[in-house]
Amino acid sequence: MKTLFLFIGALAMSVPAFAQIELTGSYAPILYEDYIERGPGSDLGDYTGMPLTDEGRAKALLYTSNLPSTIERQCLAQAPWVLQYRPLGMRIWSEVDNDGKVIAWKIEGDYLRDTLTIWMDGRPEPSPNALSTAAGFSTGKWDGDTLTVHTTHVKTTWIRRGNGIPASDQTSYWVHLTRHDDLLTVVTIQEDPFYLSEPHVVSRVFKFEPRANQGGRTICNTANEIPRLEDSGIVPHYLPGQNPEADFMTRTYNLPKEAALGYAESLYPEYRHKLKSIYTPPASCGRYCCGWIERQGLPGAAPGLSCNDGGLGALNPVVRSKSEEEKAAPAKK
Repeated sequence: MKTLFLFIGALAMSVPAFAQIELTGSYAPILYEDYIERGPGSDLGDYTGMPLTDEGRAKALLYTSNLPSTIERQCLAQAPWVLQYRPLGMRIWSEVDNDGKVIAWKIEGDYLRDTLTIWMDGRPEPSPNALSTAAGFSTGKWDGDTLTVHTTHVKTTWIRRGNGIPASDQTSYWVHLTRHDDLLTVVTIQEDPFYLSEPHVVSRVFKFEPRANQGGRTICNTANEIPRLEDSGIVPHYLPGQNPEADFMTRTYNLPKEAALGYAESLYPEYRHKLKSIYTPPASCGRYCCGWIERQGLPGAAPGLSCNDGGLGALNPVVRSKSEEEKAAPAKK
């Protein structure tokens, strides 16, 4: 009987409390998933997949790509969960109390994103008037094997990299982190009463990688990247109605306005029926024509496509289509 009790006690100690999963480690992004958003960044005027309000759309269209190059904006921290839109990995660790109980999970920041602290000790959310920070305030709880996080008290920033979609300081997030063996799925559900007409949902996958080079918290150094603006007080922007890229997705990919400029209607499956009757595919593709498989030089790419990765070939040199390589190969005797 004594042996049985010892066995049961040892078994109980080996089971994590509340079915929590160990998240500690370094994770690398899997960039064949939405690689344009996570790699080079979305084009100006590309608000596809976004449920923007009229105010959010108007503010996004004021954005010009040299705005972040001004000295006062070069080191502005981005949103707490901007990791969903970046080509970088992340490192997670836990902080414990004297009894070994996890009181917080940490997701390491870098020169453009502050370290996230996810409090697990049940502390209350601060007052709505409390200080907002680049990391925001996050609490977490385990729902089975999923860590569910609520983040508030953030700063005004941009949502996506590269095209100015705004997020206010009233943005809040529900986030779900689920680990399946070596894969970590991160789902963010972002709500913003000013710039989003409904929740914006993003799902990304990271892979546990002990040798991942995370880069750490490097220092952001400012420099005068636009000499003509030095000491001028000028803030680069487009006046309303004058953004030359407002119709970029329409003229390049034939997308209708409501799909290109972030109208919530275009997010739903039913929109495909409407799109089917009005959409004409472009005659040719001038950039970002490569599937991930072809960019890596692997078999299985779309037949007959000449690969144009928009200048990313320097990162992943490939890349001609199979048909081109067959033409270039010497004839067999």
